Amino acid sequence: MKLTQNQIKQYKEDGYLIINNLIDHNDIDQVVNEMKSLVEKEDLKETISVFTTNDQERKSDKYFLESGDKIRFFFEPGALKDGKLQVPKEVCFNKCGHALHDLNPVFEKFSYQQKIKDVIYSLGVLNKPLSVQSMFIFKNPKIGGEVGIHNDSTFLHTTPLTTHAIWFAFEDATTSNGCLRAMPGSHKNGITRRFIRNKTNDGCIFEGEKEGPFDLKDFVALECKKGSIILLDGSTIHYSEPNTSQQSRYAYTLHFIEGDGSAVYEADNWLQRSKELPFRVL
Repeated sequence: MKLTQNQIKQYKEDGYLIINNLIDHNDIDQVVNEMKSLVEKEDLKETISVFTTNDQERKSDKYFLESGDKIRFFFEPGALKDGKLQVPKEVCFNKCGHALHDLNPVFEKFSYQQKIKDVIYSLGVLNKPLSVQSMFIFKNPKIGGEVGIHNDSTFLHTTPLTTHAIWFAFEDATTSNGCLRAMPGSHKNGITRRFIRNKTNDGCIFEGEKEGPFDLKDFVALECKKGSIILLDGSTIHYSEPNTSQQSRYAYTLHFIEGDGSAVYEADNWLQRSKELPFRVL
């Protein structure tokens, strides 16, 4: 599927675009089953990092810092207490990342499929899109935490700004189970800060002023059905509320940057890869 001129215009105006029923449910089910298998095999003793969107608590431990070219799991903040698991293993994780698309054959096949290539190339904003990050987001029932207000280019920065994302609805995303919420047109303001590695390369800091303040009334709920995708400009302000429902909200994200030499992916970005696993062209 290639985007129409009207869709491209809408994306550039709003900073996001919902495309309904793009991905076959069978393809999604294969990926979800693969993730469930990975969860079952995961040794909880090896998973040592908690994912949080709180600025003061955001983890930048070694396990997190070295995940750019690995497959690693991150706990929900509410899953642990005094180091002990408080919920069943199958619902304890917040996300899995950040190189599923290059290291797992099932995710690789999904992430480099022709439909995705058609959408990204027809968008006309990247000449040589590089796939830099993938995340499986669980948003499990009752425990799925909020994702605070942010934009993606804060974390995956290029000069000039070239980050774009696809957010895949692996299950129906509703206001009840924590769908994405975005501020239309906010991408036109660029970004005000970055999340970078510190000088000793053993942690991360925010550099620059925090975005906002924002009025939540200015955000649009991006509800969508399983199989739909949301295109998202890297500068678009967005967030998601906690999942307080009984229904999980599985999702998958891919992030892309320009790789034709016209943009620089900074060496102090938190996500880095080894020379043995460079970013691949979509």
